[in-house]
Order: sequence, then C-alpha cells, then structure tokens
Amino acid sequence: MRKLILLLSTFIISSSLYAQTGTLEVGYTYMHPVQTMRSAEPDVTNRYILHTDGHKSKFYSPNTEYIDSIESTPEGFEMFNTLKRELWQKREQDKIPRADGSFYVTKFLSDNELHTYDIANGTKFHVKESLPEPLWTIEDSCRTILGYECTKASADLYGRKWTVWFTPDIPVNDGPWKLRGLPGLILEANCEGGQYSFIAGDIRHSNNPVTNVYGRDKWEDIRRKDFWNLRRSCLDNPSRNIRSQSGTNIIVYQNVTYQNYLPTDIVDYIETDYR
Repeated sequence: MRKLILLLSTFIISSSLYAQTGTLEVGYTYMHPVQTMRSAEPDVTNRYILHTDGHKSKFYSPNTEYIDSIESTPEGFEMFNTLKRELWQKREQDKIPRADGSFYVTKFLSDNELHTYDIANGTKFHVKESLPEPLWTIEDSCRTILGYECTKASADLYGRKWTVWFTPDIPVNDGPWKLRGLPGLILEANCEGGQYSFIAGDIRHSNNPVTNVYGRDKWEDIRRKDFWNLRRSCLDNPSRNIRSQSGTNIIVYQNVTYQNYLPTDIVDYIETDYR
C-alpha cells in the first residue's frame, strides 16, 4: 500500500511537469494469433504507435493509417485503386502499400471515452465505451525497459488476465491498446497464456498533436460484445467457411489439424468476455 501511495504521489506531481513537454510517441510490437477461414498463425507481429499528450491518445498502425489517409477522400480512393491496378499489371504487387494491423484505439480522459475502430466480416465498425478501470495489483518486482525502471502489475480486463510493466518515470496514465489505469506509462503487457503481447521498442518526444482517425464518420456503430460475436460467427458458422474440394475446410494450427475453425479454447480473440 505504501508503495502504491508513493507511486500515485509521484504521478500527480510529475503530470503537471510532463504536460509542458508536448506529446509522446511510443512504438510497440504487437504479437498475436490470427485465424481466417483459410488458415491460422500463432505469432503474427504488427507495428503500432501510441501517440499521447497525457489527456488524449491514439493507438494505431502507421502503415494502416497511411492507407486510410489516402482513401479518406474520393479522389485519394480512386488514385490508390489506380496505383494498385497499375502495379498488378506490371506484376509488381509487392510494391503495393499494405495495412499492418486492423484496429485503432483512441482514449479521451476528459470525456471518459474510449473508441475502437476495427473490421469484422469486411465491414468497418466503431465501438464507443467508457474508459476501463482495471483493478491493478502492483507488485514489488522491478526491471529496466528501454532505460526506464519499471514496476510489475496485474489485472483482469475483458476476460483475460494481463501482466504489465509500467514506469513512473513517464507519468502518463496510458498504455498500448486499451490498457491504462496505472501511475506511469505501460511499456510491456502480456496476457496469461502468452497469446497476446505488446512490447515497447522505442520512445520519442514529439511536437505533433494527437489526431483522430481518418474517415471515422464512415465506420458503422456497434456494441463491443456484438462486434466480437459477429467476428466469431464468421469463423464458427460453417455456411460462411471457404471449403476445400472435399467439402471440408481444413486448418492446421501448431501442427494440429482442425475442421472448419479453431475452437475458442485453442485460439480466441484478445477480448473473451463476449461469450
């Protein structure tokens, strides 16, 4: 308890100092399993950035945002399609810019809002919810990440147990994805079982303001659990699966063969409380 009070005091004092330093951009490697109707991979990696000013933040893939910025206007959308057609005709498909991760997460402390933008069944969806308040247990373990002394903490969030490392040296109540609620920036996070993780690889100060998601008014509103149920139904419903000539869709995951889809006890989404 004394350690938590000390950390909170340091956070309150340092936050006013940090507010004068501009914004922070933290690069993370996001490691996770991916399952489609054709295949499954246990360790896919994406590059994400947390851009925060201490009051609002955006967690995004720079590659995906680049494409979304181009396609956010009718003119840009048409130009990008023209570029893709030309590169296909030249058999230079490897030069086509590609998305690296599907989702955005934005947080607004003053409004107590968290927004998620993600794709299910080929449709862009927007989820609005209150900022989560995980009940963190702060432990005595310490380690150094990127030169910052970090403290270990754990909590349950959306059906999974997370263990994180945060640093009071960067007094920002934020972290990758939807993780937050600690007196310092979260630099590493791992869920129980190790299927999902976020690991910071670089930190830099910036004078750029935190911007919102391109074309956010074009994303269809949906409830959080409805989104995950829809995404799951795309895999679990055999009528939607792409089948082989024998009539059965075969998926091999970690050298084990499954028919049609992977059960949720083998691979599930980063949020599991939708079930």
